[in-house]
Amino acid sequence: MRSTAPALALALAVAAGTSASAPASPPAPAARPRLLLFVSVDQLRYDYLVRFAPLFQGGFKRLLGEGAVFGNAFYRHADTETGPGHSVLLTGRHARDTGIVANEWYDRLRGGDLVNVVDDGLSRPLPGPGRGASPANSLGVTIGDLLKRASPRSRVVGVSVKDRAAILLAGRNADAAYWLEAKGGGFGTSTYYMAALPPWLTAWRDSRPFDRLRGAAWQRLLPDTALYERLAGPDDVKGEHEGRTFPHLIHGAPPDDTFFDDVRHTPFGDEMILEAALRAMDGHDVGSDDDTDILAVSFSATDAVGHYYGPDSQEEMDQVLRLDRTLGRLIEAAERRAGPGRLLLALSADHGAMPLVEVLRARGVDARRVHPDVFRTAVKAALARSFPRAAGLVAKDDAPHFYLDEGALRRNGLKASAVEKVIGDALRGTGLVDRVYTPADLMGDPPAGDPDFAFFRNAFFEARSPQVIARLKRWVLVDEDPTGTGHGTVQDYDRHVPVAFLGAGIRAGRFEGACGPEDIAPTLATLLGLPYVLEDGQRVLAEALSDPPLPPAPVSAPRPR
Repeated sequence: MRSTAPALALALAVAAGTSASAPASPPAPAARPRLLLFVSVDQLRYDYLVRFAPLFQGGFKRLLGEGAVFGNAFYRHADTETGPGHSVLLTGRHARDTGIVANEWYDRLRGGDLVNVVDDGLSRPLPGPGRGASPANSLGVTIGDLLKRASPRSRVVGVSVKDRAAILLAGRNADAAYWLEAKGGGFGTSTYYMAALPPWLTAWRDSRPFDRLRGAAWQRLLPDTALYERLAGPDDVKGEHEGRTFPHLIHGAPPDDTFFDDVRHTPFGDEMILEAALRAMDGHDVGSDDDTDILAVSFSATDAVGHYYGPDSQEEMDQVLRLDRTLGRLIEAAERRAGPGRLLLALSADHGAMPLVEVLRARGVDARRVHPDVFRTAVKAALARSFPRAAGLVAKDDAPHFYLDEGALRRNGLKASAVEKVIGDALRGTGLVDRVYTPADLMGDPPAGDPDFAFFRNAFFEARSPQVIARLKRWVLVDEDPTGTGHGTVQDYDRHVPVAFLGAGIRAGRFEGACGPEDIAPTLATLLGLPYVLEDGQRVLAEALSDPPLPPAPVSAPRPR
């Protein structure tokens, strides 16, 4: 058994009735957490915790009743996508430091297609086929990386349906990250982490766990349909994805893409993540001794359901209610492994989401759906007018953002700044864009009267970011799909997410101080006694801590994987 670290807690005051002359009892040592359970809920808007609070019975109820919950937490970056969000959560660092500017970006050196955030040509999928994924593209250092440096015997594991979520939470030095690879028919990993699948995962895969979902139907959790009408509105709403009403059926069979796509867009996806997380918890023996371990779990169905049906749908309401139960089971299992008082839980989300355009319009909001071609057409026409003899000036776009072809600029004797201006004017001319930023802007001094400049600067990494970056107007949704909704803007509805803690070292309460998910990493570092250098604007959420910080984590010898 490894030695217990110095105490988290201060001693209580001397008990009533003790003689004034008697010396105070020394503080009773409180043990370091055996397990840090970090949970990310993809696309979990903060308002869900408020709106559905009376109906919670599981994990969200625990957090709201016993945990520290921050209601005024907003991301401090403009790239509100899954990759950047998950990159921030356990590093506390933005794209300007980590290079994780989006879910995918254009590689100016290689050209060609966009690069996925976790692409790694040196790693192979296990058991295959699929993507050879790893954290190779990230320059960030996670809490797990810091913990492994201080305590090599600690174990760090990430689990999600999405490879980028599991990998970016786990970090570079993790023992493992597992995700659903549909082409491989189940959960897997890559050779970045191990040479072969562990026996427990092979045995689980061989049992064909997804087969039980063939032909499954997603029904409402609660029988009171009037309750869904009151808290979420009608079941059939214009703008929702096809098949807009309950029940929602799972079509096909594994390993068909249709089957796995249906699973991802139902609460069944989160139930499979839970099962994978519980098996990984046992397989890696996390939380069983006094060297703190980390299990990072990202639940993805809230994002998939939200994209299809919107935040105000009965489907999203039911998804969140079911996730509450699923999260409760995960917390209970983690507590059983770690023991009383030895679990530390932190929870947040990678981004929020915009309500359905059609729902907003029904409320009198001037919301708009915009196909990306609107921006491409405007930019193409403007470039043709301004530079009629120059072709291929745009290398790639993530409309409304644009990458320039630097070779084409040189061949035509054009300055990047001149082309950027033409593109920027064209984007603003659509009436859909408030501001445009260029590399010179984002590497220069902050302009007066632009409260969002810092968010765009935090999201900028010169080698990977577009040269023309647009700030969309409020309530503008850019998507090729004529249904559903999305995220990815600097608007508050995309940046507002929960930040919550529960367990060892945490003082329960509701806290309204301004903060962001960027503050989770330094707070966890404080609780675990790990070194962490704060960035400008970043802080430790000290109001949620019940005790003084731990001393540095004790150094231990490595243990076998």
